[in-house]
Amino acid sequence: PRQAGYVATRIEGPIDAIHVEVGDEVVKGQKIATIDAEILRIRMALRDARVSEAKANLAIRRSELSRVRQEKNRLQKLKSSAATSLAQYDDAVQRELTASARQKEAKVRVTIAQSELQLAAINLRYAIVNAPYDGVIAERLAETGEYVKQGQRLLRLVSYRQLELEANVSYNQAIALVPNTPVPFRMEGGALHHATVRAVVPEENSRTRTRRVRFTLDPDTPYSNLAANQSVILTLPVGPPQEAVTVHKDALVHKGGKILVYVVRDNKALPRPVTLGISSGSRIAITQGLQANEAVIIRGNERITPGRAVKIATPNS
Repeated sequence: PRQAGYVATRIEGPIDAIHVEVGDEVVKGQKIATIDAEILRIRMALRDARVSEAKANLAIRRSELSRVRQEKNRLQKLKSSAATSLAQYDDAVQRELTASARQKEAKVRVTIAQSELQLAAINLRYAIVNAPYDGVIAERLAETGEYVKQGQRLLRLVSYRQLELEANVSYNQAIALVPNTPVPFRMEGGALHHATVRAVVPEENSRTRTRRVRFTLDPDTPYSNLAANQSVILTLPVGPPQEAVTVHKDALVHKGGKILVYVVRDNKALPRPVTLGISSGSRIAITQGLQANEAVIIRGNERITPGRAVKIATPNS
């Protein structure tokens, strides 16, 4: 499967409930487990109260800054008179700077308190464990009442809609498997289906000298009949696609250590030595000795003599 793995808890605490059993089908976002959230709700309320406290402190600091700023402005207007000394004005300036710094600090504390509240809210949401994708529950690793740590595995989930085929393929075959190459496959005792090459992993097993190839199943593949790690029979090309002259294997005649075919020319059977290439099913490639579209004899050629007159039969004759 393209998607398969363990579903773990993001928070620690006692398990309140596991809502699924092995073999159950689930959809993305479905609730599959719940962690006891009582402590998390209390922490949430505490963080909310600290946000209110930080905001109240910020309001006090703003009021304080406004008051000392007004006093500084008043002294600034009077600093040229005998009623106000320069020292009094300087003190007012320092008080304004201090009040401004305290207000900035109060703003930071509000931001920190709000961030902590957001984290508490996230952890509270994490108390509900949802399925990350469509799949089937393959294994339960925890039970109701267990105390689990953050990151502990609860369930194993296998996607049943994104299964792929994987094969270890020799180099000579792998170079012929470019993306989107169609290949047939057969399940044991089943019907013939088709897949396409998705990727050839650029890594070779040094022991087997093979490379892993991934195949995407056609949409009409009956997924209900497939399972992870199931074996299938793949039919792969033996090399890159290439044009070749081929004949039916029945056209080959072995005489005197040579391989011949009888070519029909001017209604006569003429022997022609040939060099064989690779075969596929009932056909075999001819690499030398035969041209495309030449007619060859495939029946009775073991008894025919060179130069014998022949008549090409039509389908209705």
